[in-house]
Amino acid sequence: MCPYKPTTNISNFSPNGDLGQLFAQAKIYNEINAQLTPKLPETLKTLELCLIKDGAATLIASNPAIASRAKQQTHELLTLLQSVSLAGKIDRINIKVSIKQ
Repeated sequence: MCPYKPTTNISNFSPNGDLGQLFAQAKIYNEINAQLTPKLPETLKTLELCLIKDGAATLIASNPAIASRAKQQTHELLTLLQSVSLAGKIDRINIKVSIKQ
């Protein structure tokens, strides 16, 4: 082990801290994605919820073609997201394209 690389001491982890809140938020988003995916049309199955902030849900598309289809169906996607119990109050949708290759 290199003496210059600090190690993280996870014994100090607090579920009430910032990291704990991120884990809780990630669990909620994963649950929303699990409920949303079966409801999506076949052409939009790769959409994933990334963020909910200030009433706006951000969905990530795997490529520009899917993002374009999703932008044409924002009203239907909004209705589907509002039907998911954990999604809370969502009044608009943003579609982004993933840059991962």
